[in-house]
Amino acid sequence: VREYPVGGTGDGGPVFGAVIGDADFACSTAQTAALLTTRVPVWRYEFADEHAPPLTPGTPPFPLGAPHASELPYLFDLGGRPRDLTAAQHRLADTMIDYWTRFARTGDPNGPASPHWSRRTVLSLAPDHIVPTRTTQARHHCAFWSGLG
Repeated sequence: VREYPVGGTGDGGPVFGAVIGDADFACSTAQTAALLTTRVPVWRYEFADEHAPPLTPGTPPFPLGAPHASELPYLFDLGGRPRDLTAAQHRLADTMIDYWTRFARTGDPNGPASPHWSRRTVLSLAPDHIVPTRTTQARHHCAFWSGLG
């Protein structure tokens, strides 16, 4: 409760989403990346489009942010499902496809037309806002989760 206070609204839904996302995805991914970087080059990203089209029908009872796998429609044709993306989301999808394609071709996602993706940072991917960040672990309370053992 101290680590994830609900605040004045009394709405615990977004806090619950943050707890699940941090514990099950963000921090375990950061830990895995830290282990892998001792052996191989690793480029880390965080998909940060909180308005990505939903992968499943229905409306969740609270905002999910950018849930697990929500970047997939930006990268792949998912069985003919329409890609209902805004113009900014299409630009993000094009940039992501460029990164993934260059990585598959050369082992390095960087190219002349995209923001530089350093292995020392996490690339935050949002429409019209692709930026490197070093605050991912703090923002996701990873010290708290690793302290639980």
